[in-house]
Amino acid sequence: MKLKFRNAMNSKPRMFGVIFIMLAGGGYGTGPWFAQNLERNGANPMGFLTARFVISAVLLIAFRLARMGTKNLPNTADALKIFFLGAFGFFVSPLLYFVALHDLDSGLVVVIFYIYPALAVIFSWIIYKHKPNLVITICLFTTLTGVWLTAGQVGDGNTNGVLITFFSAITHAIYVVAAGSVTKKSDPLTMLTIALTGAAVAFSAVALIGPSSLDPEFPINTEGWLLVFAMAFLITIVATALFFAGIKRIGPGVTSMVETFEAVVTISIGVLFMSETVTAIQILGTVTVLGSIVAIGLAESRAESRNKTRPGKHQSVHSGTVLDLPIS
Repeated sequence: MKLKFRNAMNSKPRMFGVIFIMLAGGGYGTGPWFAQNLERNGANPMGFLTARFVISAVLLIAFRLARMGTKNLPNTADALKIFFLGAFGFFVSPLLYFVALHDLDSGLVVVIFYIYPALAVIFSWIIYKHKPNLVITICLFTTLTGVWLTAGQVGDGNTNGVLITFFSAITHAIYVVAAGSVTKKSDPLTMLTIALTGAAVAFSAVALIGPSSLDPEFPINTEGWLLVFAMAFLITIVATALFFAGIKRIGPGVTSMVETFEAVVTISIGVLFMSETVTAIQILGTVTVLGSIVAIGLAESRAESRNKTRPGKHQSVHSGTVLDLPIS
């Protein structure tokens, strides 16, 4: 069974890349639910995020040492790139996102944050010089439209909250584009361990010497700490491992669009577990997002099939689309 699954992944890497990113987005989409319950148990965003990443880093370091020891470590330059990717990507964007939830309706935060796929595609175009193809362009617009519809009626918010969410979207787009090249610097377990260690160091440093406005408040009871451990394992370790596995296969452009599945999960959890309501427009938006993701997955699968029929070429995933490059 395990061998069949591995063979399937090898034969359809980009299709499985889409699946992995959807699963990662589903994991990330539970974040607001965790945040709401953690704040009920005495934690603030800085507190539960610091605990989340420190616990994740400690677990991964122990697991990595037990499984691989000190073998197969990347060179210093690559290790630093991965470390700072984690320190930046896992620190700035999540913190801004959860802080914004204090000032804005969650639907509005989702709408503003999910302009990041467009930013990621643009950044990829500028940095990697790869123009998105027609399918990616169409899916980009339909996905963003679906996210907007899914968020439905949004509440009033202040300017600071809007700006905070906007900067969260910018930093996440930068992180996604940077991760597209950094994922090849090491094996998945080592890369994940170093990246989350970078995040843990960043949060710990700010918690210790940062401004008083960023002082952490940790859970005050057992329930809160159980939620932190669940968040560390499910959202941080598992979802991030899936994210790195997916982006390595499909690149930052497609990843940024497929990851909008997170918004669908967030809204769905809000309806099912957080006493939020759903409208026909939100249902339409959900269907639009899922349809766009399916279209991307089919396009990637067909591109793989076409590429296999062309000898002497291989794929590059930097742009998030299949590019034919002659083998040198």
